[in-house]
Order: sequence, then structure tokens, then C-alpha cells
Amino acid sequence: MVIDQVRVLVVDDSPTTRSMLREALDLAGGIEVVGEANDGAEAVALTTESQPDVVLMDIRMPRGDGIRAAREITSRYPATKVVALTWMDDAGTVRDMLAAGAIGYVVKGGTMDELASAIRRAKAGEPELDHRVLPAAVDDLRRLLEEEVGRREEIERLDRARAEFVQVLSHELRTPLTVITGTLKMLRAGELPDEQAQVVDSAIRRAGQLEFMIEGIELLAAPSTEGTAHPLDAVQAAADRIGSDPDMTDVADQPWEGISQSALHRVAIELLSNAVRHGRRPIRVATRLEAGQGYLVVRDAGGWSATEGDFAAFYQRDMSETRSHGGFGLGLFVASRLCQANGGELTVHAREGWTVAEARFRLR
Repeated sequence: MVIDQVRVLVVDDSPTTRSMLREALDLAGGIEVVGEANDGAEAVALTTESQPDVVLMDIRMPRGDGIRAAREITSRYPATKVVALTWMDDAGTVRDMLAAGAIGYVVKGGTMDELASAIRRAKAGEPELDHRVLPAAVDDLRRLLEEEVGRREEIERLDRARAEFVQVLSHELRTPLTVITGTLKMLRAGELPDEQAQVVDSAIRRAGQLEFMIEGIELLAAPSTEGTAHPLDAVQAAADRIGSDPDMTDVADQPWEGISQSALHRVAIELLSNAVRHGRRPIRVATRLEAGQGYLVVRDAGGWSATEGDFAAFYQRDMSETRSHGGFGLGLFVASRLCQANGGELTVHAREGWTVAEARFRLR
């Protein structure tokens, strides 16, 4: 059986060390030294020229260190593997070299069989850590994991604080809003001149819009990826909410696991409302499942596309029928962030004369 040679570039600032390594690797069998470099800069240049399978890299050299060279080589030539060969066995150096992309780390003074094994494993994409640096590397990894746990706990604490703040804020907004809405409805129930009745009706609608906005902010503060959503129910409820049905629907009556009904319902409301208010009929609503993702797609004949950055909070431009300018208010901002909270995204673009709003969710 013919075994492919492992093509190796040796990098070390000592000519004597390079010569000894070349001779020893030639005797190891199955390894061909295709070049020698005196420093990191020369290592990068020779890697470009000879495209070795493995670069055997010293770390500290007078002109250009091995860590910087390893980072550049692994970035520019992913197929070339880097194995560190050095006297340095401290945890910081090991971490820096591995972070630079090295797949192996061998401390000088070991056997040639150990070095040849590390080279062969590197070509196969298998990592190799010298047993002399393994304890320090494990301790370093343990410390990094402990720091990561601390960061996660801090993020969770901030998330809880944010959710609590939004809950308190929404409660403080809802209480006076309920009083205001009740008072307006009581006034409307009485005998009012037409002009005053119109003003009260407008105020009641505005209060309802404000309450709807508060509901959206609450959803953003505590998005849930638990539960089961029913797209058909969400689309029908959205149509009932805005008082307008789509012209065509192709919505499968199949549950979506991993997204709450309230989140899907809210996104359906925003997309359908945007099409009804600012688009052109006919309006088509469809859903599909694809590779563990759920898609809710609303099309209208507006032929308009969002520009990058339009999904910013409180960002609003002219949304006239001609749609000469893009941009959204809070509604589609809420919808886009709900998609993101559920592992997806919201896009709005023009396709063959249609405005296509596509909400994607990651499902379980």
C-alpha cells in the first residue's frame, strides 16, 4: 500500500536545529521536509510557495514570532496545519499558540517518534498536546470555563433585571391607560356632538394602539422559545385583529414546536398589517417548513424592498402607497426582534413585482 508523504516545512532560527530535524524526519519515514525557514516572515512566504501539509513552528524567533506566523498561515491556508515545536511549556504560550490556529504542541526534548506522530496526526486533522503541557493547558481551560460561567450568570442577571424593569414599566403604563380608556368610553357612551365624538373615537383608537405597543414591548422583554404555535390560528387571528383578510392563503394546519403562539401571532399581525396599510392587493400569506425552520411569508403587489438598517426602533419614513422611501416604525421592529429571539430573522424585499416579507423561526 502506498502511503502519501506528509510534506513539512521546518521553522526555527537555529540552522543546526533545522538540519537535525530534517535528518531525523527523513529517517522517520513517510515525511518529506520541503523547506526550511529562519523566522516567521520567511515561514509565511515559504508556505505560500510550497504549500506544505504541516508547518513545524518554533515560537520565539528574533525576526517575527511563531504565534503571529501561525495565525497568518492558518488564516490564509486552512489546509496547512501548524504544529508548535518549542522549549516553552507555560500555559499562556500554549493558549496563545492554540488560539493562533496550531493543531499540535510538542515540547523539545521528546522522542522523534512522538514528533513524527504529532505531524502525521496534524495532517489528518487530529490535535496533539504534549503530555508535559497538558496539566497546565487543562488548568487554563478550567479557568476560562469558570470565567465563562461567570459571564453567563451576569448576562442572565441583566436579562432578569431588564425583564423586571419592563414588567414594572408596562404595569405603570397600563394602569393610567386603563383609566384613560375607560373614561373615554364612558364619555363616548353619552350624547356628544359629532365633532367631539370624532375626537373621542380617535383618542380611544390611539389608546388601543398604545396598549398594543406595550404588549409588543413585553414580548420583546421576555421572548419564549417554549411552547407550540399554530400558524393557521395565528394568521386568522391576525386578520381578525386588523379587520382585513388576505386575498389568498396557503397556510398548513401543522403545529410549530419551539415558538410561542403569542410571538407568532404578533409577527403575523405586523406583517399582514403592513401589507394591508402600506402595500397593494392582492395579498398572499403562506407558510412552509424547511430544514428545521418555520417560514411565514406575506406578499403584496407593492414591489418595494427594505434597505439595510431599516429595522431600527422608532425609525420611520414615508410609507405612502408609492413607497418612494423605505423604513419602519415600532411594529416591524418588534416583529424583527421576535424573529431574532427565536433563532431567525425578518427580511422584506422586492421579488418579481411583489413586496415579500419573510419571517423565519428556528423550530425544535
